[in-house]
Formats: sequence, structure tokens, C-alpha cells
Amino acid sequence: MIERNCARLVVSLVAGGLLLPGAALQAQRRGVPGLRNAPHFGIGYVGNIPDAIAGGAVLLTTPKLLGGAGLYADVKFTPTSPAGTEEYDPTITVDQAANQFADLLFLEESAWVAVDLALVYAVTGELGVYAGAGYSRERHYRQYYDESQNRGLLGFYWIPDPAESGNRVNFLGGVLLRAGRHVIFQAGLEAQPRGADVGVMITLPL
Repeated sequence: MIERNCARLVVSLVAGGLLLPGAALQAQRRGVPGLRNAPHFGIGYVGNIPDAIAGGAVLLTTPKLLGGAGLYADVKFTPTSPAGTEEYDPTITVDQAANQFADLLFLEESAWVAVDLALVYAVTGELGVYAGAGYSRERHYRQYYDESQNRGLLGFYWIPDPAESGNRVNFLGGVLLRAGRHVIFQAGLEAQPRGADVGVMITLPL
């Protein structure tokens, strides 16, 4: 349910992005301070599609630094994990499930936490770009099916997969587009977890 609601939010953000060029042009005509001539502090939502769809981001830019440079930081995570389900059994190893029991591998899934920091530069008053790096942690899980149904829930059980889990170095980049006085939309890509970033921030006066 959480993933479904977040997916709907992402779809709404993408659909709203189709209106951004017109909104940005209207803001410019109204004389709204741009990214290159006024400081901006933003805070809001960001998620990575498809693996870490929950998260938050902050942004700070100032024209005093290279005419509109600044910093961007975010935290993204997977809102649910197989480790929180009734079928999770950490006492069974991958070797036991695959070789000793010869159970059927049914699904694989990862839970992520990523913390990132990036440099931002305002190309125009309405458009900024960012690039940076960070730390991410992956916890990988496997779901097996036991035909005898002696293990798990009706034969299905999740187990941890330490060999495919671990800490990763993440790289990310993207664009920030200001739409009006108090809204900035975000779109980008990152490596670990691999996927697309989508976000929206509310800017506060400085």
C-alpha cells in the first residue's frame, strides 16, 4: 500500500512536470527572483524509482557563490522490507535453502538507504543542475518456496542474502526547475540504487 501511494505521487509529479516550462516563464515575467539573483532554501520530497521511493531533500543556493551555486542533500530509503514480514526467517541461510532443502527460488528483493550530497549550479534563473556522490546500504533478500510447506507461511519464506548485501558508493546527477516563487521540481538519475529520482521542494525566504 505504501509503495502504491508513493508511485501515485511520483506519477503526479511527472505529470506536473509537463506544465513546468509555462509556469517558469510566467514566474519570470512576474519578476519572481531567480536562482541566479536571489538565495533559495528548499525542503521537500524526493524518491528513487523503483527501489527507494521514500525520502527527503534540502537545497541551498546563493548568487554570492559563482552567481548561483550551492549544495543539495538528500536521504532516500525503501519504506518496507521482507525483514518486517511474517514469512521472514533469518535462521535459514541461502546455502541451506538452495542446496540442503532444494527449495524453489521465488523472488528477490532489496531494501536500500542512501545519503547523498551534491553541488548545485544555476544555469539560468529558472534552471539548475546538480551532481554529487553519497553512501548507500543495500540489504538483499530471497524468497523461497518449500513444497512440503514445513517452512515459512504456506511454504513461502524470506531469508537474508549477505553475499548480495553491503555498502555502496553512490553517484547522482540531475536538474532543478523553479516553477513559481515557492516551488522547485527535481528530476535525475543515480547509480546505487540504480534508478530515476523525482522530487518537489518548497522554497522558503532567506
